[in-house]
Amino acid sequence: MADQKLTKFVYEQPDINLFELLESRRVEAQEQYETLHKRIGSLRDELYEEVASSHKEIMKEIKEMKEESKSHHEKMDARLSELERWKWVVVGGACALGFFVAHMDFSTLFS
Repeated sequence: MADQKLTKFVYEQPDINLFELLESRRVEAQEQYETLHKRIGSLRDELYEEVASSHKEIMKEIKEMKEESKSHHEKMDARLSELERWKWVVVGGACALGFFVAHMDFSTLFS
């Protein structure tokens, strides 16, 4: 019973307008909501910029690696071509030497 009287007394005070209090709290909540929304939006924008920057950096590094790999491949191709050329020169020389040795008469050479 004492609680009911106290409750009535609190709500019956003339200087507290419940609807004004609710409206001020609603406005505060709306302002906090808008502030939070702005913060989330700015963080999203910053994150997008960082991701875009990282992506550009990574793509730049990939392009550099691709160019380095291409130049290395070209050098290795040139070296391999040179080795193959020498291999065929040696094989051809050995075939020619083998042909001359096979058709040579050793009896006239050592007598």
